[in-house]
Amino acid sequence: MKLTPVEIKNQEFKKVMRGYDTVEVDTFIELVADKYQELLNENERLAKQNIVFETELTNYKDVEKTLKQTLKNVQENTQMTKENSAKEAGLIKKEAELAAAQMLEKARLQVFKMKEEMVRLQNQKHSFISRLRHVLASQMELLDVLKTDDIDLRKLKDRSRPASPPQQKTAPVSNPQHNTEDAAEKKQQTDEKEEKTHGKDLFNDIFGENQEGGSPK
Repeated sequence: MKLTPVEIKNQEFKKVMRGYDTVEVDTFIELVADKYQELLNENERLAKQNIVFETELTNYKDVEKTLKQTLKNVQENTQMTKENSAKEAGLIKKEAELAAAQMLEKARLQVFKMKEEMVRLQNQKHSFISRLRHVLASQMELLDVLKTDDIDLRKLKDRSRPASPPQQKTAPVSNPQHNTEDAAEKKQQTDEKEEKTHGKDLFNDIFGENQEGGSPK
């Protein structure tokens, strides 16, 4: 049975002989009703406060849940970031190693080509020196031959000069000196032709045959 302070105050009792003092009973009932009212008010206040606390607790729980979820997400993101960073670092390392290997291989090929080019140039140098020596030797031999020819030609001319004969009318005869000079001239033309041919042969020896203004092969 639920009672209110008003019901307590308005409660009436039967009167009997030799019963309690009605004034004292009424006073006590009124006091009990007041105390009961105070208890009800305190209970209502506590109920409202409890609702506030429950609301705040619910909010705190929601905040806690959000913080836990956020922390979990941060941890997961951190782990994923670490894994992605490790993968990216591995890829960068592999790319750098591959690029370094390619650069090293390219440098090796360049060094190999440079060595081949150096060997080719050295071979060309030795070949040119050999040909030049051959040309110089041939030229020296040619100079010796020309000197010998000049000496022989002078001796031949000296021998061909006759003493001055007495002038007399004789039939025209062949002039040995004239014939000798013609022979010497023909010999000189032949030597010049041979010298030109020899010079052409020397050019072919140095720079190769069938050259038309190009570099020696």
